[in-house]
Amino acid sequence: MEFGTAKEGEIVSAIGRVTLNFYIGDYRFSDEFMVIEGLSNGVLIGAATLQKWQLKLDFEHDEIIIDPRVTKLWLLEYRRLI
Repeated sequence: MEFGTAKEGEIVSAIGRVTLNFYIGDYRFSDEFMVIEGLSNGVLIGAATLQKWQLKLDFEHDEIIIDPRVTKLWLLEYRRLI
């Protein structure tokens, strides 16, 4: 996969993907990340992850707003009815 950057005309390519659990404070999250070499930060959390976990950014206070209700992971049983 290829991704555009903030620099006009620059494109970076993912060399793989991984599924990771990660923590923000005491809250555990899980998502898929693209592996891209040469980035300035080790991990970038993208818009899809922010939307999935309903995370909000507070730029004024440089914080992430977390709704504890969406951090609960539920195990659902799947039964195939025949």
